Parts: sequence; structure tokens; C-alpha cells
Amino acid sequence: MDAYKKYLIEEIKMREADADILLSGSEKRYYKKGADIQKQGDASNIVRIIIKGCARGFMLVDGKEVTTNFYFEKDHAYDYVNYLKEEKVEINIQALDDVEAIEISMEALDFLNSEILGIHQMNHQIFKMYLIILESQRIDFIVKTPKQRYLTLLKNNKEVISRVPQHQIASFIGISAEHLSRIRKEIRDNE
Repeated sequence: MDAYKKYLIEEIKMREADADILLSGSEKRYYKKGADIQKQGDASNIVRIIIKGCARGFMLVDGKEVTTNFYFEKDHAYDYVNYLKEEKVEINIQALDDVEAIEISMEALDFLNSEILGIHQMNHQIFKMYLIILESQRIDFIVKTPKQRYLTLLKNNKEVISRVPQHQIASFIGISAEHLSRIRKEIRDNE
């Protein structure tokens, strides 16, 4: 949790006292590799931050898993949109390796958000970051080729290649695993 506290103070610019209050209201949880962290239909009343490990978000489309996101250390791993709408989650989240996370209830976070300026500012900062990521991904799917989307993913998430199975990376960028293999071969041949 110390690394996340440091992140809150240094990158989110939260006061140490506010970070301590936020972290004291959270609960540490552990998920084994392959465990469901969140399932479609669950209540969206938990904010979850990955402290150690890696997870992926996915949806079932016509019985097929479609990867929607990857979550690494310091990432907020929950269905943010349905959390804001206070509706049941649509995104499944599964541990790709052993995961340590901190979780805080929506009620506790809403209370802290209304009482402590630093936590309100943190929520605002995270909302902005989430919106930027979401809009960038949307635009990438409209204007970039699969190869460009893959290179962007690698640029923004270097560890994805070593921590995530290739078929899940392919699903995330909207192509087949075979197509991703061809792209990776082309990149290696051009180096």
C-alpha cells in the first residue's frame, strides 16, 4: 500500500493526511490467479485499486470473451461508468496472476469525497484520466490500423507483452490472435 500512497501524494498531489484517511477506509483483498474479481451483474458499489498483480476486464459477446481493458499496479479496476450510474456492472474482471487490491465502498468514498477536499480532487483527477484514456481508445479504433493500435498499447503499457496472453491482447485491439502474430512478425522483421 506504500507504493499507492506514494502515487497519491506524488502524482495525484494529495496531502499525506488525506491519503492516510482514504487508505484507512479501505480494505485489502487478495485474489488468486484466475479468480473472478468482479462479475457481470454484481453491484457497482466498490472502488478497487490494484496494488500488486495484473487483471483484465472483459465482456461476453455472443458467448465469446472480448477484452475491454488490462489493469496493472495503481490502476482502478472496476466498471467506472456503471459505478457512476449506480447500475450493476457489465464488465467482468479476472485476475491474470495473483492480485492484491485495496477496496473501498461507494458509500465510504462518497462520504470522504464530500468531507475532504484532497479526496474530492483525487476523484476529479481520476475522472479526467479515465475520460482521456477512454476517448483515446475510442479514437484509436476509428482511425488507427490494428498494427498502430498494437504499437500504441506497447508504448503505453510496456509490461503488457510479458504479463498478458497474446490472444487477450489481440481481443483488446480487435483482431484475431493469428493477425496479431503476423503483426508481431512484421515488427520483428523490420527491426
